[in-house]
Amino acid sequence: MRSRGAWLVARFAVATCVAVVAPAGAAAQATGQVPPRSTAGSAPRDSMTDPLARALDAEDKGNLKAAAVAYREAMLQAMQGPNVDGDKIAFALLGLERAWVEQGVLDSLVPVVGRVLQLRPSDPVARGIQLRTLVAMGRDDEARASFMSWRRAAGADGQPFREYARLLMQQGRTLAADSLLNDAARLLGPAGALSGETAQLHVALQRWNAAAQAYREALRDQPWIETTALFGLSRAPAAARDSIRIVLLAPPITLPPRRLLSQLEFAWSEPRRAWQAIAAVKGDDSTAAAWRAFGERAELNESWLVARDAWTAVFTLRGDLESQRRAAEAALRAGDAAGALAMVRRAGTGDAAARAKALLALEVAALAEAGQVDEARTLLDKRGSALDAEARAALSRPLVSAMLRSGDLARARAAMQAGDLDDDDELAGVLALYEGDLATARKRLVRAASQRAELVDALGILARVRLDHSPALGAAFLALARRDSAAAATQFTRLADSVGTAAPALLAQASRLRPPAQAVPLWERIVRDHARSPEAPEALLAWARHLRDGKDAAGATARLEQMLLDYPTSALAPQARRELEQLKGRVPPAPAI
Repeated sequence: MRSRGAWLVARFAVATCVAVVAPAGAAAQATGQVPPRSTAGSAPRDSMTDPLARALDAEDKGNLKAAAVAYREAMLQAMQGPNVDGDKIAFALLGLERAWVEQGVLDSLVPVVGRVLQLRPSDPVARGIQLRTLVAMGRDDEARASFMSWRRAAGADGQPFREYARLLMQQGRTLAADSLLNDAARLLGPAGALSGETAQLHVALQRWNAAAQAYREALRDQPWIETTALFGLSRAPAAARDSIRIVLLAPPITLPPRRLLSQLEFAWSEPRRAWQAIAAVKGDDSTAAAWRAFGERAELNESWLVARDAWTAVFTLRGDLESQRRAAEAALRAGDAAGALAMVRRAGTGDAAARAKALLALEVAALAEAGQVDEARTLLDKRGSALDAEARAALSRPLVSAMLRSGDLARARAAMQAGDLDDDDELAGVLALYEGDLATARKRLVRAASQRAELVDALGILARVRLDHSPALGAAFLALARRDSAAAATQFTRLADSVGTAAPALLAQASRLRPPAQAVPLWERIVRDHARSPEAPEALLAWARHLRDGKDAAGATARLEQMLLDYPTSALAPQARRELEQLKGRVPPAPAI
């Protein structure tokens, strides 16, 4: 396999040589001193005569035979004379390895490398190539002898153990690698520089506690191994994760192991634990950077509560405007209006007036979300006079949303007209929905293409309801917006008999708003009266889960079997099949997502 990194190193070396030589010639011309004409014994090495340059050029063009010849010439040239050029020998050997591996003549490397080792017994590049070649060719006895020879030449250096262990693990020979690393620990002391390889071996053997300990040891001197550790440890089964947590949470509290654990908790779908892991680290510049990265990842995962906590910690440490804004935004998205309001009113660094102006929209939104509409309106009138019409309209939007949720529809309509928000499809659609104008709501909400869950549910029901006007249905949605789930569920249930084929959609919506014990009659009604509706398999699956949680395994099994028999093509069938197998003890429970 071609060593791309070595190829780039070789190219960089050649470019550096050209950059160093070129100014010398230019300086000579500038001073009028012309270099003496070279003799046959000291010809200048330009790009046509230098074998290393010719080798790179031939390799670029895909002429591997010519490249191999030139690389070998460069190696022999570097080995001649009193001053042996070790760097050039290394570049040439790596080039030869690439060329001959692709040509399928790997065995040609063995005598060439042996010749280099006669001159340079401890050359790490030559030793590594020799070991790789013998292992790849399956010449295990010779590979072992090569390793022993390298170990004697290297003394206390752990490189021979590291290289040989990696090769063995790549071949799947984990027990041989384990024995080798045990020898390294005995001869060289504690794992130290080999802890990374030891950790990878423990992962391969599924020794998760030992792997976590080795990775923690390796992170002290090899911070770049964090990605490898994350990849390896994230595959640990749920039963082994607590032992990994114990290792990485152990004192002393330092950033690398805590950051690794935080990333692991995210991979295991535990965002709250992820934040707790990294929150305990002492605050400094490195910790602030880690908290920022955590906050950004939490935002991408829409884990708004832990994103709020992370950005709040950054703001407490730094007092900057960005972290204050993002903490308040995360709090709003998490439904914590009071926390958002408290955050935007905290003092920070920089100009206070500019900060207040930058946070005005968030403060208005937080007040509106908290139901303090009058205070939000007063704040907007007081501090929003310097804003243009477009900015004021944007700030008026959360006020209108708060009025709609409170049921003050007339005031919301007046505010929309005053704020030039009549063209806002989402607000106009919600207003029409709450007023019972289903035709307008259907048209405006489809155009709005909102991703808000409550509006997506509303559109799903509107698509099934054939009525153009229904104040009662609008009142049900308004009760839902005001978080009065009991009243909303009662209203949806009452209306089910008057909406024709949309009845199962309303019954399913009502069942989601009720506790499971109270939803059973609704599930029964959906399955009995609307067996052909898409809500019927959903009702059976929810019913089965309720019975399972209540320790009624027989009842849950009956509902799951009914679902799989009556609705085998449902999108929920794979979930039902797995839960049925779990009930019958065939497979272990799936990890929570």
